[in-house]
Amino acid sequence: MTSSQPTLAFFGATGGCAANALALALKDGYKVSALARTPSKLRTLLETEHKISPSTLDSNLTIIQGSIKDSTPVKQTLAPSNVPASIIVSGIGATPKFELSTTPIYMDDPHVVADGITTVLNSLRELRREGVISDAQKPMFCTISTTGISKNRDVPYAYYGLYHLALAIPHKDKKLAEQLVASAAMETGPEAPISGFVFPRPTLLKGGPAKGLGNIKAGWEKHPDALGAAEGESTVAAMGYSISRADVGLWIFENVIKGGRAWSGRCVSLTT
Repeated sequence: MTSSQPTLAFFGATGGCAANALALALKDGYKVSALARTPSKLRTLLETEHKISPSTLDSNLTIIQGSIKDSTPVKQTLAPSNVPASIIVSGIGATPKFELSTTPIYMDDPHVVADGITTVLNSLRELRREGVISDAQKPMFCTISTTGISKNRDVPYAYYGLYHLALAIPHKDKKLAEQLVASAAMETGPEAPISGFVFPRPTLLKGGPAKGLGNIKAGWEKHPDALGAAEGESTVAAMGYSISRADVGLWIFENVIKGGRAWSGRCVSLTT
């Protein structure tokens, strides 16, 4: 790791997209803190599925045990040893379950994403009040979201039933999470929690290896609650039928972790 590399904080790190971004960052020498309810699960995932050596994990990864709804471990993840992370990546989510109803896909905790994001933002505000994070150290917040929640069409017509009926509950949660982060990015003053945001919005996720950065299509728009957060003019959404979690993680690593602020303030539709 070079002195110019940012330090990173991960939440929901065992999720497929976030885990792939985390693995790439660790392999490239970044220093990372990650919150996990079961640290051994995260470590095993990184060692077995992502082939990261124990020595790399020992030197580059700090795992904090705890819940995303508990501010104490969240604050430790955001600023381990009072050293603030400069980029936050959130892959917070829940495992979907199914039932016979008009909204057949549901979650045990339908508010897990928005509630988790609220805890992170409030923890950042506390760290600002405590003087741990200065105005110049406010982090960038990358929150993995989804297509299908924009006012503009960003999914194929064939997905309308799936996205707007079957996935209505989890999508409502992700939409609220975006609103919370976008509004926080527009805050000013001594408790303003973040310097900017990126919302990767992948289309339907699948397993398998990454196709590579050159095969990922991206379009972007401004968030209605943070119109002044992004430079430039919005583009047409990137519409497609699927993208692998590995490709989403790759895009986050290359364009958010390594890419600086080029995508700051943007809601980015992703597909292959």
